[in-house]
Amino acid sequence: MMDVFISYKSEDRARVQPLVAGLRDGGLAVWWDQDIAPDAPWELTIERALDGAKAVVVTWTPAAVASENVRAEARRARRQGKLIQVFLEHCEPPMFFGERQGVSLYDWMGATSDHRFQTVLAAARAVAENRPPPQGVGYAPKPRRSGWLWAATGGGAVALALAGVVAAMLGVGHAPVAAVTSPDPSSAVAQMRAKLLQSLNGRWDRQDGNCSSPMTLAMSTGSDGVARLTLTSQSHDSPPKTLTRTGQVIAADRGAVVTRETTPDASGQRQQWEYRPNGDEMTVDDAAGVETHLVRCPGPP
Repeated sequence: MMDVFISYKSEDRARVQPLVAGLRDGGLAVWWDQDIAPDAPWELTIERALDGAKAVVVTWTPAAVASENVRAEARRARRQGKLIQVFLEHCEPPMFFGERQGVSLYDWMGATSDHRFQTVLAAARAVAENRPPPQGVGYAPKPRRSGWLWAATGGGAVALALAGVVAAMLGVGHAPVAAVTSPDPSSAVAQMRAKLLQSLNGRWDRQDGNCSSPMTLAMSTGSDGVARLTLTSQSHDSPPKTLTRTGQVIAADRGAVVTRETTPDASGQRQQWEYRPNGDEMTVDDAAGVETHLVRCPGPP
C-alpha cells in the first residue's frame, strides 16, 4: 500500500515533481500518474492507487480547480478521511473545500528544509500512520457515514435525517456567498443555469430504495428573485404527515447546485448541500463529505 497519492493537473507537472521528490526523500512511498506503466489501464490504475493510498495530497492551482478529475479525486479523498490540501498558486478552491485550510507553497523553490514543505511532510506522515496531522493542512477526519436516511422515529414517522452538525460552512477567511437570483433569460449562460436548476425537479429516492419512499424536489423563485429548492417527503404516520425542508440556492455552476437551508437546525446552523444531477441520477454531498446517490422515480412530481 502506498503512503501518499498526489492529485494534480497535468499542466502543473513540473511544479509538482519537486513535491513528489521531497516526500520520497522524506521516507514516504509516493504515487503519481507518472508511475503508470505504458500498457496499464489508465483510469482503473488511478482509481486503485487513489483508494489504496493512506493519504492524498491535492495540489490546487487554477487549472486543478477547473479539472473535474482533480475535483473528483479530492472529493473521494475527503470522503475517505485522508485529504491534505496544498496550494501551488493563489486560487479559490471548489465548493466544500474552502472551509478547510491548506498549506501555501506559492513561491516554494523545492527546498525540503522549507518549513512549509516540512508541514506537508509531517501531515502526510501523520495521516499515513492514522494520526491527526498538524492544524491548517486542510485535513478532516473521515465523517460518520449516516447520509440521507429515512429513519423510523418512536412515533413511527419516517423523517429525513441529516449527517451531523455542520459548522463554519463557508470556512475561514471566505466572504459570505450571495444567494442565486433568478437568471436573466437573455444569456446562454443563464439559460444553462436555469436548465441545471430545473433538472432537480421531480421525485427522487435512494438507489436501494426502489422508489418506495420517494421525496419531491421543487425549484421556485420568490418575489425577491432568489431561487429556492424545497424538499418534501411523507411520514409513515396514520394519517401521514408532510415533512418539508427549504434551501436557498447559493451557487449553480459546473453541473452542481449548492443550497443552504433557510431554517437553522437545533444547533443554530443552516445545513448546506451540493446536488450534482446527471439525467435520471443524482449525487448529493453534505459539507462533511457524506455522499448519497439518488435516482429519479417515475410518475408526476
